[in-house]
Amino acid sequence: MEKKPKIIVAGMCDTKFTELKFLADEVTKAGGDVKILNCGCGHDVDFADISLAEVLKAVGKTKEEIFKSPRSTAVKTVGEAGAVKIMQMYDAGEVDGIISWAGSMGTTTVTYLMRALPFGVPKIMMTDMASSDVSMWLGNKDIYIMNPTAEQGINIVTRKMVANAAAAIVAMGKVGEIDASTSRPLMAITAYGTTTQNVNRCSAYWDAHGWDTIIIHQVGTGATMEDLIRSGQITAIIDLTTGELTNNMYHSVYGTPETWTGERVTAAADVGIPQIVTPGGCDQSAFGALSSLPQEYLDDFKSGKRKPYKDTKLPYQHNEGVTIMVPTLDEIEDLSHYFAEKLNSTKGPTAFVIPMQGWSAYDQREEICTKERGWSEGNGDGPVWEPDDKETRWSRRATLMRSILEKEFDLKNENLDLIIADMHIVDPEFGDLLNQIMADMLDGKWKKGMYRDQKGVVA
Repeated sequence: MEKKPKIIVAGMCDTKFTELKFLADEVTKAGGDVKILNCGCGHDVDFADISLAEVLKAVGKTKEEIFKSPRSTAVKTVGEAGAVKIMQMYDAGEVDGIISWAGSMGTTTVTYLMRALPFGVPKIMMTDMASSDVSMWLGNKDIYIMNPTAEQGINIVTRKMVANAAAAIVAMGKVGEIDASTSRPLMAITAYGTTTQNVNRCSAYWDAHGWDTIIIHQVGTGATMEDLIRSGQITAIIDLTTGELTNNMYHSVYGTPETWTGERVTAAADVGIPQIVTPGGCDQSAFGALSSLPQEYLDDFKSGKRKPYKDTKLPYQHNEGVTIMVPTLDEIEDLSHYFAEKLNSTKGPTAFVIPMQGWSAYDQREEICTKERGWSEGNGDGPVWEPDDKETRWSRRATLMRSILEKEFDLKNENLDLIIADMHIVDPEFGDLLNQIMADMLDGKWKKGMYRDQKGVVA
């Protein structure tokens, strides 16, 4: 007989008891072994398989404390307790999938549990809030979203929706673990469209040399990458594009999720896997539509504090939904301090490589612009290009970052090297340099101070 997947139906059993019982029945009909977990904050119920008291016990709280708390405090406490409890159950082999049906409050609570579970464990979030901003609920986890059209009521519409979702979670739960015996080792490469030339070059090189690559677009998914590194699934990284760090500076919708508790550029250093880091994409920040820019930022472009696009006194628009913010030199200084702080204690081979001629297709001087390089000839400098005062082939941001990292990187850490390349980030030679460094790291040949005699490497 086929093993039934163990499915957790989680929700606020005190207010959505009819809906959660129906959902549990549908999961059972679909072939799941169901347990109902109570995440309610108002009063206890007697039908849940995992009671609120059991959930709260995981963090040393009682239901009496919750019932006296303000609603927002209660939701956070129950959610955090649920996250601990669900992981205890997962570690005990009691969770093959989780599903919920809720409005805003219940979804807020239940997704604490979903975000706690590892990648690959099926998670379905049914909510009538599905068409709103769901980023706070998803965080950086693989949560499936379904709109049941209503948060309450069993009727001709919701019966079908719920039955579909129940069938889906059971089918997902049956998949189980994927056979990894024939998989190749996994390398992460971080990307923007404006660094894509060498993202593709590095990916093709490593695909031909026995590795799978996962391309991490820098729109918040760097958080997922960091977690995958810590879980051991990613074992090498070319962090070619760290532009999420500048997205985070402005609380961009394309930054790392606010519900994520980690920090970018830390996992590889902590775990000790081979890593290459560059400031790719940090010449810019992906913001939302132009209409979403706060007035203070718009004023910065008008005043020239941030480089406007040509004579518009406005930032460059990547497309209708993405406006390119331009960091100030003070912000680049803060970013440089961040890199030093996070990498100085790295436990594995780490090379920080600065391409002095620019950090993205938008960060290049007119003389080298072509369509193939991402900024067509005849359109002047790239929209964020700012030359150094003394060496006009170099970016003033790159010169500033170099001066700070040369002072702040820990010279005693033999795992950490700073390499200065007289190249642009989209130059093929730059991609080749990164591939050579990574190959030496993986072969155990890498040492601090290498490559100084190589063409294009100036320090």
